[in-house]
Amino acid sequence: MLEIALRLPPGALIGGDDCRLGEAVLRTGGTRFVAHEPALVRSNGGIIGWRASQLAVEAAAAAPNTGNSRFDAGPPGALVFVEGQNCGFTLSGAARKVEAFTVAAIYRSDGEAKTLASVFTGRANNMIFLTEGDGVLLAKDRQGTLELSLPVPRGRGVKLALLGFDGHRLRLGLGAARAEAGGDIPGLAHRADFFIGCRSNRAGLAKTLGAWLLHELLFWPDRCLLGSDAADDLAALAALDRHVRWTY
Repeated sequence: MLEIALRLPPGALIGGDDCRLGEAVLRTGGTRFVAHEPALVRSNGGIIGWRASQLAVEAAAAAPNTGNSRFDAGPPGALVFVEGQNCGFTLSGAARKVEAFTVAAIYRSDGEAKTLASVFTGRANNMIFLTEGDGVLLAKDRQGTLELSLPVPRGRGVKLALLGFDGHRLRLGLGAARAEAGGDIPGLAHRADFFIGCRSNRAGLAKTLGAWLLHELLFWPDRCLLGSDAADDLAALAALDRHVRWTY
């Protein structure tokens, strides 16, 4: 057997990108949800929760999600979102008030995923949400203060969508593309819930619910990685990009 005494770069090691992403997420205070069977909480055959990979965090099924969630083992594994049905999850009280956050979704769709995620401070206040439809990825707040969009590529290839807010600027990413806009968004200085695949616990919002497959969802409740020049934030984004490129 031929043996070569050579130190390989980290990116050449199988599974290394996943580990480095996990470490980077922990180091920056994020939570990572991966769609695989061990992370799913089931009751009477239905999915009622989604456990984070490394922390004792569990996203519960949103109130209108009454047994609608489905899992596709793949590979790669994915939570299945059905058009017109609430298949979403929520982290109640994810932040005491919205000062900064980042959302990253690794997913597949035909361009009509509709709601990917939202940060919701109550019906009397405001909401920032991320949605896909009509050929664009859109980020905006419910009161219409700020709005950003990026074109969505055709096909069902895997996509990495990013949404960030640093208290003064809203930032959007899709793959390597970026968009941002500055301004103060009202109604955010309140306790916030984080939603995956839906906008709130309110039923009857079928038109905001599309068909898509979600492989991973990452959430930083008090940190905006996009636009940051902090070394840990840059490293986390780089690890996320490598992970998507080599895993999906």
